[in-house]
Amino acid sequence: MKKFILYITTCIILFILFPQSALSQTAIIKGIVKDNEEILVAATVSVDNKTTITDHKGRFSIGVKPGNDLLIVTYAGYKKFEQVVLVNSGQVGFVEINMIKDEQMGEVVIVPSRSLIQRSNLNTPVPVDVFSQKQLLQTNQTSLTQMLNFIAPSFNSSREVFNEPATIRGLDPDHVLILMNRKRYHNMAWMNAGNLKGQLGRGSVGNDLNSIPFSAIEKIEILRDGASAHYGSDAIAGVMDIHLKESTGKTSIQLHTGQYYEGDGEKFSIGINRGISLNKKGFLNLSGDLKYQAPTYRGGEYLGLVYNNYKKNSSHNDSVITKAQDDATIKANGFSRQVPVSTVGNSQLTSFGFLANGGYSVGNRTELFWTATVNDRRISYNGAYRFPKDTAQVNTILYRDGFKVRIYTNTLDVSGIAGIRGESKNNWHWELSSSYGSNSVNNNSENTNNASQQYSLGKYAPTAFYLGKQVYRQLTNDINFARNFSQLLGGIKSLNVASGVEWRLENYHSMKGEEASWETYNPKNKLGGSQGFAGISPYDVVNKNRNVAGIYLELESDLTDHFLIDLAGRYEYYSDFGGNLAGKLAARYKFSDKFSLRGSVSNGFRAPSMQQRFLSSTQTRWTISGATQIPAIRAIFPNNHPVTKAFGIPSLTAENTVNLSVGFTAALLNHISMTVDAYWIQIKNRVVLSGIFTNNNPEVKHILDSFYSISGIKVDQVQFFANAINTRTKGIDMVIKGNWNIHKVTLGFALAANFTRTNLFGNIKTTDKLHA
Repeated sequence: MKKFILYITTCIILFILFPQSALSQTAIIKGIVKDNEEILVAATVSVDNKTTITDHKGRFSIGVKPGNDLLIVTYAGYKKFEQVVLVNSGQVGFVEINMIKDEQMGEVVIVPSRSLIQRSNLNTPVPVDVFSQKQLLQTNQTSLTQMLNFIAPSFNSSREVFNEPATIRGLDPDHVLILMNRKRYHNMAWMNAGNLKGQLGRGSVGNDLNSIPFSAIEKIEILRDGASAHYGSDAIAGVMDIHLKESTGKTSIQLHTGQYYEGDGEKFSIGINRGISLNKKGFLNLSGDLKYQAPTYRGGEYLGLVYNNYKKNSSHNDSVITKAQDDATIKANGFSRQVPVSTVGNSQLTSFGFLANGGYSVGNRTELFWTATVNDRRISYNGAYRFPKDTAQVNTILYRDGFKVRIYTNTLDVSGIAGIRGESKNNWHWELSSSYGSNSVNNNSENTNNASQQYSLGKYAPTAFYLGKQVYRQLTNDINFARNFSQLLGGIKSLNVASGVEWRLENYHSMKGEEASWETYNPKNKLGGSQGFAGISPYDVVNKNRNVAGIYLELESDLTDHFLIDLAGRYEYYSDFGGNLAGKLAARYKFSDKFSLRGSVSNGFRAPSMQQRFLSSTQTRWTISGATQIPAIRAIFPNNHPVTKAFGIPSLTAENTVNLSVGFTAALLNHISMTVDAYWIQIKNRVVLSGIFTNNNPEVKHILDSFYSISGIKVDQVQFFANAINTRTKGIDMVIKGNWNIHKVTLGFALAANFTRTNLFGNIKTTDKLHA
């Protein structure tokens, strides 16, 4: 019994003394890592064989042996920090570290990896460009897309009627995924279904980058590589992540104005940004933008007939007489030949946007964050002139000299992000968020008529119409986890693990215009609908939803000080066509601090947009036969429409892609860097808007006549969306940058070049229902 009591007593004494003895043999170093007043999150802190990273407040804590310890701190884009720290047994030492930027190391980037280790764009395995707001302003452009058009390699944009579609590496706008603060930004409701040759992004749906107030933007990262394995659909050509400002205690005002030498196209924009500290635990950053753009006119003089038409098979003398009579009427009515010329150039635009971005710390390990933005834009532009000689289109009681249609388009963008993120006690970083975005497009027309209605109403007929509305909505919910494991067995320097799930709901809704904007009241003699832009008819109304669920896993590891590898995989399921699996392998080998090789291989996908699946449109188009304009009703039928099925068009499915990329980064001198990246992108089953099938083909006429006999809807021409082609795109990007800090002045330059070529391969998929 005594031995048992002695044994128990000895165990209790050892239990009590052991932790004290262990504590007496250890010490702790705590600190904060900053760049002046800016905290640096996820900086790497190393002592001996132990490594940790700073938290969301720039803080760190690491256990060390008592005595003199060499503390090493690294952060992408900054010079390595080294300091010997003396800490006695059982004590806690505190250091405040102010990092110094390294002009050679490039800019810190976040995309595409969700790694907690910060890297510069010269050390990533794939090419990423970073542009600060200051750099974008130096382009002297007023819209974000045009700024990027001037400064970003492989980026292109064009000015369309009421949008500026953005593309990367020569692909379509819907091959670029847009993020705002790492969250998927909503698409536009409007489908670019125009039929102009060479029109950028024809048959695709893009994002409206200009709906984000420019004064709220801190910087923009552009990933020039396929990233479906990271982010899912739409990331075939690359990803653009827009980082919003988080500064406090500062107010900035941006003002821009000017016009063209021709005396038109006046532009004016003003942006205001203000940051507010929230009890030193958070921030609220507010931004507001106002823009105005006057139209540009580059027309000349109309030389054709206005009031009369040349007679069919008329002789030269008859034509001369007709022209003389028309000229006499023009002179008598005081008609100006410069009036009919359409506006060629920019539309008139007025835009107002507001954005609020904020965050607030709740405790030491948790933070709330939110973003809300709204943008209202009003655009007006002229349609083609309708001449009094075109009696099927013009009510001459209202418009003796014809009319030029005026179209008014109002787009409204609303988005919101709310979430919570933090770090668990075992160093898992987690984030739960929900984001919503919507884009609506309203159309109205003035100075026009419905010719089939107006001859019965005469001078009392309406001249303005509400044409309808299109809306796209997107709700995204996601939860993400990430943790960095350092100094693993086997000599691996670091391993970052990230995973998460996402659920997304999409809705596309088109709403009809007023009856007179689309109805034909007297189909025998006069054209129905609003001239210039017909309204959405009841037959074209759409209200469709789809659900998307996704799960991903990412592994990024510094296998050695030189070799970095990145693995990613993602599975997504779409309720309207099924699932897709994407994977990616990327690597970078650093031969020295001045030269690295990098490359990637991945497969990916792009889901057909809601508009490509469900858009329904009916418009009157014109063809010229001799001196006569012949109207034709052209329709785009959705993928599930009976006419589409009658033509043998299969259901839309996802585009499948393979991306290959290889390149190098080099620091040529202490202040000059160079990157060169070659790429090869293959897209199978690419979704395109078909050519025009006309009723001149007997087989087409039979199908359309059968539809008319059932529905009473007459259609002369038809188009569809289909997975019709396969393409291969190859090219090379080259970027050279220089940067010098001379006293308080920064001197820099950038040279960028891109060479891209896209070719078709394989057979173009056609229907077996047509043989001619």
